[in-house]
Amino acid sequence: MMGEFTFERYEELLRAGLDAGYDHLTVRQYLTRKRADELPERFVVHRHDVDRKPENALAMARLEARLDVPSTYYFRTIEKVFRPDLIRQIDALGHEIGYHYEDMDRAEGDVAAAHDSFRSELERLRELAEVRTACMHGNPLTSYDNRDMWASAPEGQFEEYGLLGEAYLSMDFADVIYFSDTGRTWEDGALKIKDHTVGEDGKQRQVGETSELIGLLENREIPRLCLLTHPNRWAKDSTEMVVENAKDFTMNAGKRVLNLVR
Repeated sequence: MMGEFTFERYEELLRAGLDAGYDHLTVRQYLTRKRADELPERFVVHRHDVDRKPENALAMARLEARLDVPSTYYFRTIEKVFRPDLIRQIDALGHEIGYHYEDMDRAEGDVAAAHDSFRSELERLRELAEVRTACMHGNPLTSYDNRDMWASAPEGQFEEYGLLGEAYLSMDFADVIYFSDTGRTWEDGALKIKDHTVGEDGKQRQVGETSELIGLLENREIPRLCLLTHPNRWAKDSTEMVVENAKDFTMNAGKRVLNLVR
């Protein structure tokens, strides 16, 4: 089964980067080497937001480990995603575990309550793995942006939590070009309601399909990239591909309605 958003296609994407000589970094590695001014000339930062179906995250982590590609897995702490045994397995494969926070949503916009929640949930995750970076979860159905809890002096607040930074707020997207599979497309636009970069953006090239992204890597057209993939979106078999296509079709229809009424 070779199609868009399948594990076979994802492996093809990884191999394209490897064959083209890109270094592969976690978010933690990127932030650490950025501070030391030791970033490689050409690299890909791999980031996964585990929104649901954590078993797909483990399958993806095993594929990456087989190819010696390290990635960052951001886990929500809701019941259906927070699977301690699975999180420990991904950590043991050599990947980074991070906190996929949604505390402004939980606190209904109360910043102080959001920080209390963030502290508590972060400690839950740290019982399972070392956590040095976080990344907001963007729920298109809420009116809050979880990044707003850092509106006052974010870098100082990250240090208070023992964090190197936040995947949206601490990366230099003028230098590292961001591509995300949100909305079942790599192209930026209305389907990425909250999934967008912060600050100066150096992106000059859009792609829609994974094959186009593979071509960018093969031709070394962009030296530094950050790739966000959601493991639940990538199918291991044809049945899963049909189901996930249907889910994204429904979600995208809802997003288009939201965009019209806003």
